[in-house]
Amino acid sequence: MRKKDSSGSWKFFLGLLVGFGLVSLVIIVAGLSETSFSSKIAVVEIEGTISSTPSFFSKVTTPDDVYEQIKKIKSNPSIKGVLFVINSPGGSVVASREMFEMVKGLKKPKVCWMGDMATSGAYWVSLACDQIIADPLSITGSIGVTASYLEFSKLFEKYGVTYEKITSGEHKDIGSPFRNLTKEEREKLEYIVNEIFKYFLDEVKNRRNMTDENIQKITTGDIFLGKDAVKIGLVDSVGSIEDAKDIIKRLSNTEYAEFVTMKKKGLSLFDLLGML
Repeated sequence: MRKKDSSGSWKFFLGLLVGFGLVSLVIIVAGLSETSFSSKIAVVEIEGTISSTPSFFSKVTTPDDVYEQIKKIKSNPSIKGVLFVINSPGGSVVASREMFEMVKGLKKPKVCWMGDMATSGAYWVSLACDQIIADPLSITGSIGVTASYLEFSKLFEKYGVTYEKITSGEHKDIGSPFRNLTKEEREKLEYIVNEIFKYFLDEVKNRRNMTDENIQKITTGDIFLGKDAVKIGLVDSVGSIEDAKDIIKRLSNTEYAEFVTMKKKGLSLFDLLGML
């Protein structure tokens, strides 16, 4: 009678164990892929002048550009955080405030990195982020509002040119380059500029932990290098864009996140016709 070989049974059970281990490994890797490798960080670039209207001749970022990108970010659950890369001198007050409100309303971790420049309205937008990072040599600040116009009345007097106005109201042509401002008109424009400045400054006070002494430093409208902006509280830290990427990954708990640059929509035929 032939003796039963028990080695086959051991091989069978060993195969089961190895197979079970491989299946478990696949499940673990699949879980990691779902939770880590599929996570994304959106990169939103704000470049050039901030304006309500697009331009064919220069770099411009409009509120519509930012709105479209943020709308896509909100609707994509795989996007865990946003890195705003700003390289802008600012621009329109209303457009800057609109962008600030849009960024503030985005309920995902947000980090701003400043490139060559993020001043005035562009700094206003950066205030909506959880952290602001700047290159040591970035230029930022310029917290303030300006209003200016050309005035040719003296030139007209020299050449005997007169300016005749027909308006529906006494101040309808305020700021016309063909006549000087009256005292009342100048006071009116100064009031508007100062009120807008107060609104801007209040946002800085509310969003940044700055001492009264440092607040006084920025009310002059001065500009600062990134490394100096840290000292007065305009910026959280200095670093490269790679440092900013590390920070947004940490804030969004995505160690293996993929960075995806959001694209602005192209100029429509209507936009081009409007420019012409």
